[in-house]
Amino acid sequence: MTENSNVFHPYVVRFPFAKSLGLRYALIDVNGNLVREPNLLKVHNFTSNDKGGYITAAQDLNEKWGYLDQNGRWLIEPTLEDARIFGEEGLARFKKEGLWGYVDLNGEVKIQPQFEEGLPFSAGLAAVRLHNGYAYIDSTGQVVVEGPFEKAGFFSPIGLAAVKKQGSSACGVINTKGEMVIAPQFADVSMYTSDGIAPARKGKLWGLVDTQGEWIVKPTYSRIEEFNEEGLAFFSDYSDMMNIRKGYLNAKGDVVIEGTSISDQMVRGLAKVDEPYGGGIGFLDRTGTMAIPPQYAWAAPFHECGASIVLRKDQWGILTMDGQFREMPYVEPLTDHEGWVMGFYGGRGMAPFLVRKGEVVYVDAAGREVCRLRVEETGNPQEHSLQLFNAEGRIAWKNEGERDTFLVESPFLRKQPAQHFEDIQYWEGDITAAAQVLLDAEPRDFYPYDWYERDVYDLSEEDEDEIDEYKKRGAMEVLAGTYVSEEHYGHYPFLGEWERKAFEQYFTAIADRLSDSFGDPLPGASIMLRWGDNNIGKVWEVNGKYLVLEWFTQYGDGDFVHRLWLAAGTREDLEYDEEDDENEYDSNEEETQENDKTFDLDQFERLVKEAQAHLDAEEHEEVLDLVFQMEELASDSTDVEVTHMSWIYDCKRNALYQLGRVEEALEACREAIAYISPRMLFNYRPEPRQTLRACHNMLARELMEHATSKEECLTAWEHVKACFQTKEPNEGEAVLEHFYDTRALVLLKLSEFDPAERAKAFAFLQRMQTMGSPYLRDEPRLAKAINSAEYQAFVKNSHEVDREYVQAPTKETAMEAVIRYHKAYETFSQFNSQVEKEFGPILSLSFREDMIAKAEEELGFALPDALRQFMLVPGLVHGIYPELVPPMEIQGMFSLISDVWGVRREFEERLTQKELYWLEVHCQICGLSQMDDHSQEYMYFTPGKGFGTFIYNRDDWAKFEADVLRPLLAHEIPAETFDQMYSRKVTDQIKRMIEVSRASSAML
Repeated sequence: MTENSNVFHPYVVRFPFAKSLGLRYALIDVNGNLVREPNLLKVHNFTSNDKGGYITAAQDLNEKWGYLDQNGRWLIEPTLEDARIFGEEGLARFKKEGLWGYVDLNGEVKIQPQFEEGLPFSAGLAAVRLHNGYAYIDSTGQVVVEGPFEKAGFFSPIGLAAVKKQGSSACGVINTKGEMVIAPQFADVSMYTSDGIAPARKGKLWGLVDTQGEWIVKPTYSRIEEFNEEGLAFFSDYSDMMNIRKGYLNAKGDVVIEGTSISDQMVRGLAKVDEPYGGGIGFLDRTGTMAIPPQYAWAAPFHECGASIVLRKDQWGILTMDGQFREMPYVEPLTDHEGWVMGFYGGRGMAPFLVRKGEVVYVDAAGREVCRLRVEETGNPQEHSLQLFNAEGRIAWKNEGERDTFLVESPFLRKQPAQHFEDIQYWEGDITAAAQVLLDAEPRDFYPYDWYERDVYDLSEEDEDEIDEYKKRGAMEVLAGTYVSEEHYGHYPFLGEWERKAFEQYFTAIADRLSDSFGDPLPGASIMLRWGDNNIGKVWEVNGKYLVLEWFTQYGDGDFVHRLWLAAGTREDLEYDEEDDENEYDSNEEETQENDKTFDLDQFERLVKEAQAHLDAEEHEEVLDLVFQMEELASDSTDVEVTHMSWIYDCKRNALYQLGRVEEALEACREAIAYISPRMLFNYRPEPRQTLRACHNMLARELMEHATSKEECLTAWEHVKACFQTKEPNEGEAVLEHFYDTRALVLLKLSEFDPAERAKAFAFLQRMQTMGSPYLRDEPRLAKAINSAEYQAFVKNSHEVDREYVQAPTKETAMEAVIRYHKAYETFSQFNSQVEKEFGPILSLSFREDMIAKAEEELGFALPDALRQFMLVPGLVHGIYPELVPPMEIQGMFSLISDVWGVRREFEERLTQKELYWLEVHCQICGLSQMDDHSQEYMYFTPGKGFGTFIYNRDDWAKFEADVLRPLLAHEIPAETFDQMYSRKVTDQIKRMIEVSRASSAML
């Protein structure tokens, strides 16, 4: 071990000791040389002591805390129960023998431990808890504001703090003398700025108040965070779930940044933002200007060191605040045990990357390698070695004397075959041998599980109805599988494509190897072991049996699975779906096989990737050459999908337009619309919709630019409407934001020929202005329009807004859809029994009608049709997502949802608080609709909160209805009944329902 005499900021490195010893941390210098051995369990961030040195809190192997200097020496020995980081006042709190005290930057105890709780200092004062409540002390430990308070906030630079007195339900504001300068009246108040502004909450909503307690911004936001160092406060507004707002306010309450995907973390003036329509991730500055263009598939927030981990075109790298991207030639950034990228935050100013399995490199903000950690595996895990290498590649430390198994870091984001395959020999070995074992095996009942990783021959834990539907007979192996959770998929959206490509590679390669041994697969044959959201399979006939290779994909509520199955059995046992045609394999078989060419997806994707690279480089002639190759590839295949053609049309019309061949580009748009539109009825993949939107937008824009009459403008408007109608309910409004400029320009051009359309154009411009659309700044015609006196007068005098719902209009109401669905069965009772068989027990229509009638009786007026229909329909549909809704229900259900959202706010404005409480109770009960057969989870709808979930006892539905639903509506149910009947998972939701029920009882 070496000791560097020079003063430096130590780095903290995580050493992957196994569970018996736990993760440990060491200190190194800027060149990767060891400063302190890995004998710390936790280390906080270092703080400068203003004397050229550094200090931090750390925990030793005995789980005791102390304070270290930059050389790794204890300034305060590890005898403490807890120790925290230093604040702005240069004091840190620590806990010893159950009491809290404070230490200074020299490692000297400034205030002896004497308080039941101690909070950080701010503005020279700190809140501490005494036996009777909170009080405030100064830097000497003297109590200067006695309280006692039930809640004590931080003092601001102007000497104000929010407090809540004992027994009070409201917050007030005191000064440093303890005087109540603003009487208790708020539900919560955050820290004041130096300008005297603070976020405050009244009821459920947040606004901004001044030092007199007067509202600068009335409480209209769902949340306003504390003001940051840039003088901005992040806000979010969920009052309209169809138009969620996020952004930043300044101290005047002005919205300076707004969008739907803006990060609440702003570091050194930069905040991450997701651009709509797949535009990528970029960074906005404090004025809302795009400082770093949106070109990244994923990005972590910036660290104070001035760097971030980003992903660009499947290449990981480091992004600095000046927009410079440096490729990192490693597998991926290191993730923690829960799968989250550690980045510069986890590395305390260094970022760890995975070089290969068991080897991690730490780099600084400039991308310079500081050190490496390597686990050398042996045949015996107990004899593995762990070594630390400095920046020069020399061994700086290795484990000696203490033997243990070490955590061998593996990829989490870009998983390797060994992580996907149940047995790596299925991939690296002889798959033909495994197939032959299945073909020779004695037939047994098996069950292809979708979400669960279970023995396929163990049918004991599955529902009998499920068993009957999917049970097969023969032999089966699960070759490979992956599961991506809702949390991880939401955080790493690129995982969907990465995992898909991996399993596509596995399926293609294994199918080729099986074909080498068993010949070509049967043309057109289709045996699906289990139907999912996407199934791709191949079938071989081998000595009277069928060998099936299937790639199964299932999407859930934000999560998904891929499975690769191999099974063997007779045609009857595997339910072979080929038509019983004696002549199918007649003399025309060779011709059929010759014409049934498989689409070469790998080659196609290579061409698409190359075309995209040429588009980025503005090499449009090269793009057209590649488009021609893609068209040839597609024309020679029988299984090309609409998604592939969408890519072709999109590249083609883009390249033609950029080359100035406008008419050819428009003709490509028309061809794309004619090809894709008929194939979109039940296709919910994003690529075809994106292409349709782009094509309609290009046609609308060109027609508008050259329009000389109202009729020509109306033709352009039809394309605008078609563009906006491609959005499905499971897509956000953000996918349309790229086309707002065309929509506004077409409306303005139309208003030149028909002045009656002017109000409609201005209403949409007002909507764009509210959303902070950049087109109002970047498009001169729109900028001119919003600065015109006519527009300003419209905004001042008119309350008209753009109310046109972007969803495709439908003439069919939701109830008509239910009736149409009902007519598929002989009687309504048969219909209900069929739905109950598919989706489990449901609330009967008669029960829902009774509850609606009761609600209307209490309210004294009839509910709007949209809400009434929604309360009747749930239970007849399997969720609201297109992938889950049976085809017969899609149109009616989506029409219903759009109707509900369209009238909700207008309807709520007419209700009293009592009426809102009563309606919420009934909507929570009557608006139940099952989401998932296995989890017993139901969706509900309330006007105030939108969609949520609820869980019921499926095994005793009659008891649930009798003991829970009806008594709840009658306000007779005690809280303990719920707690006894339901799991902890839904306790909070149930308590909320009880609170609402009791509140409505009191008001009635």
